[in-house]
Amino acid sequence: MCNILNSICLMAKGWVEFPKLFGDKGLRIPINDTVFNLGSFEVKWYGLIICLAVVLCIVLGLKACKNHGMTQDDILDYILFAIPSAMVGARLYYVIFQWENYAEEPITALYVWEGGLAVYGGVIAALIALLCVAKYKKQSFIRVAGFAMPYIILGQAIGRWGNFFNQEAFGRYTTLPWGMTGNEIENWVYTQVAKGVEGYSVGTLVHPTFLYESLWCFAAFAFMMIYRKKWEKHEGESLCLYMILYGIERTLVEGLRTDSLYIGNTSVRVSQLLSAVLVIVGVALFADIKRRQKKASYELGEESAGGLEGVVEKMQLDEAAEGDNSAENENQ
Repeated sequence: MCNILNSICLMAKGWVEFPKLFGDKGLRIPINDTVFNLGSFEVKWYGLIICLAVVLCIVLGLKACKNHGMTQDDILDYILFAIPSAMVGARLYYVIFQWENYAEEPITALYVWEGGLAVYGGVIAALIALLCVAKYKKQSFIRVAGFAMPYIILGQAIGRWGNFFNQEAFGRYTTLPWGMTGNEIENWVYTQVAKGVEGYSVGTLVHPTFLYESLWCFAAFAFMMIYRKKWEKHEGESLCLYMILYGIERTLVEGLRTDSLYIGNTSVRVSQLLSAVLVIVGVALFADIKRRQKKASYELGEESAGGLEGVVEKMQLDEAAEGDNSAENENQ
């Protein structure tokens, strides 16, 4: 085991540390953002983790689709369009809100290997693709989107670990026991110290916001799967749950991050605002679904009761009519 750890340390180009964990012992992890090289081509941990997350979600979706009125061919049709759309959307969303970095050389907007993807852009684009395919296949978009949402949030939970290897998507300074640092994070802290930013000094720790989101999304995935199995009665509920659960997390955690996208020159964080809107809309839609379910159940109950009473009343009238006819026949 020691030899393996030594080998990893030798291969690692950097490190991440949680110095206050386990008392004063801390936890130091040697890392490398590259998995291996093929000549001049580098396979990055970020890309590999995203690919593994996508494959896992596809496998889980293919196994479960028959229980939700879809075939595996349907799922593959949606995936064929959703994944490329998500990649384009994730990049486009980032570029739009960072256009000043690409305005002079627009071609650099295509340099995805230099970083710059946004989760919300990917999700929005994927949903647009699902909508188009659902319309073409004459299937319910709400059902398809609702089916996909637990797997999307699972993919986000796994994908955030790509940020760990890149030492990105971390938060502002903190004194909490799980505060983190790293070789790249230290360099960023030094720049804050040089700028005289309040709260930063040499050795400052930061929030591991990638970890916050990953843990929340794993928990949300588990809850959504349990809810879908035990309590879901309407095909739109899972979509609402995604909007609410992910929206709450992102609204809170986005406020801690140091790499947020902003609306123009304002201090409004795009993802935080969008998340808050999603929570409000998700709660409203979820409440409306439940209201309509309750109303439909009540009306169904009334109709059933009315129908039964009508049958009984009709039987009584028929019997009375038969009695009258018999009496008339006897009198004749």
